[in-house]
Amino acid sequence: MQPSFNTSAILLLLAAAQGGFLALVLCTHRRGNQRANRVLALLICLFSLRLLETVAYWTKFLLVLPHFWLTTATLQFLFGVLLYFYAKILTTENFKFKHRAAWHFLPFILQTAWLTRFYVLPRATKLTFLQQYLGVENPPVPLLYFLLALAQIIHMLIYTGLTWRVLRAHGAKFQNGALSLERMSWQWLRQLTFGFGGFVLVLLAYVVALRFGLPYSRGLDALVLVCLAGLIYAIGIVTLRRPEIFSGALAAKPAPKYEKSALTPSRAEAALAKLQHVMATEKLYTNSELKLADLAARLELSPHHLSQIINEKLGLNFFDFINQYRVAEAQQWLDDPAKQNYTILSIALEAGFNNKASFNTAFKKHTGMTPSQFRDARVKADKV
Repeated sequence: MQPSFNTSAILLLLAAAQGGFLALVLCTHRRGNQRANRVLALLICLFSLRLLETVAYWTKFLLVLPHFWLTTATLQFLFGVLLYFYAKILTTENFKFKHRAAWHFLPFILQTAWLTRFYVLPRATKLTFLQQYLGVENPPVPLLYFLLALAQIIHMLIYTGLTWRVLRAHGAKFQNGALSLERMSWQWLRQLTFGFGGFVLVLLAYVVALRFGLPYSRGLDALVLVCLAGLIYAIGIVTLRRPEIFSGALAAKPAPKYEKSALTPSRAEAALAKLQHVMATEKLYTNSELKLADLAARLELSPHHLSQIINEKLGLNFFDFINQYRVAEAQQWLDDPAKQNYTILSIALEAGFNNKASFNTAFKKHTGMTPSQFRDARVKADKV
């Protein structure tokens, strides 16, 4: 039996490489919540290692590196734990690991200790086992393997539930902050939790089906691995398109420059609600000459207090705050079939931008595409 690679194996190897690169980027990122980013980086690394071992099994590359066999068998006891701690670090100011947190890693430690007797076997012995196992077209699923896999899946489901509980407790803060960076970060964490939960459910269906008679096939393996690779790529896409999410905004402290501000929390909340109402109903952002002082006067606030509200409550500066409304307005115009005869420049001016260049820059920053690309995508979607 000689190692051989096919298209599926190469694509999964690319996903694993993407995961390694993404983990490196998160680990070396100097801004934001570095501890949270490093926990996420570790989780991505474990995803990538799981992909690598399965690809090595598919391609029979384990015959070259038999000591790699089963090295990732215990990692699924860490997946849910790391996701949970990632959520806790992001949502808890000054989060600290306590000694009792070690209990979360006990299942991983116990299974690793149990498998140590296999890990220390000589290379020749492992090769013999591998050749026997790889030579079976439809290898059976032993009861012990099934029970261990089921225990890992239940463990991941429990931690998915614990993570969701953390998110629900924290999400109550964002009922009125629809445009805040904090809400954006919370939504990302929720999507990551949903994605991870979906992967676990697919894995559960796969393991149960194999145990109760469904013949093994690489297609079934691929379905599970595609879900895992999808998580890696999803994290990568969010990292590229929304790098501000990884600033740790959910647990960020107020900016020191506002420590002596006379603005009380209750006044700030009331002013924020009024600000969002005025922006939505009066569309002040369509005035290309709108300044911080003008908006503050309309709200009967000082410019300093308005700046504080936008910075602390929404995680934005004044220009980004105004531009996100302008971009949303432009999206409505670009999406309206009745306005297809309007040029990009005319839509930019209607939304409150001074020129096409600043419009293109802001639009791409907030949506990840240019106005022309956005309009073309909608036109193509309508034709389908």
